[in-house]
Amino acid sequence: MRICKADGCFVQPKGYSSYCERHKRTLARHGHPHQKGIKKSELKPYIKDIETYLTTSSASNAVATLNDIWFRTVRRAQNHINSSSDGVPFNVHTMNASKAIVSLSKEVDSIIICKVLMAMGFWYEFNQRQWKHDEGFRFQTVRMLLRLNPREAAYQWSMHGMTRSVYREVPPKTTKALWSIINETKLVGFGMEIAKRKVEDLNERQRLFDKERAAVLGQAMIEPRETV
Repeated sequence: MRICKADGCFVQPKGYSSYCERHKRTLARHGHPHQKGIKKSELKPYIKDIETYLTTSSASNAVATLNDIWFRTVRRAQNHINSSSDGVPFNVHTMNASKAIVSLSKEVDSIIICKVLMAMGFWYEFNQRQWKHDEGFRFQTVRMLLRLNPREAAYQWSMHGMTRSVYREVPPKTTKALWSIINETKLVGFGMEIAKRKVEDLNERQRLFDKERAAVLGQAMIEPRETV
């Protein structure tokens, strides 16, 4: 009997799928059968790290540079959309990805978008235990970006008025096309580099503390401490 391809799952798949129904849905939604969805609240501390770095360490033209990076991204997406009206062949998933980028740019400030992408990179580098699967991280980055756009949410009426019910599901191939666009901006990589610098700074502070502690208390009385 065939069993689900996901590690630790022994449920029998249906049809030609290699995964059971639960893991097949998770794979399509999150990029990996074992990847869990993330919440905006989990990303907030890393956005704060990015904002602090931009304020204290980045050059004076950092915000203008970020605006320019996103402007170029949107312009390429719009040019791709325009080319379809000229009879240029296109892939439906890359076209939908371009439309999602343009739609997002109309609803959300570019600096907010850049901070979210950089924060995702920071999170990936700073807390790698959260991200055991690269494809899962890529899917979560795309999903977090799309959540910024209120047009990506489905709403329904309730006794309290109009409320968001769910976010629209994006086909996996469209998600991968969106990641290609995101990856070209290098913003996720910038966030990873900022995280590396923070780790180096924390380690340097720890080494200085250990040195001062050894000087004050005496080296013989000190047990070695691990850095971050």
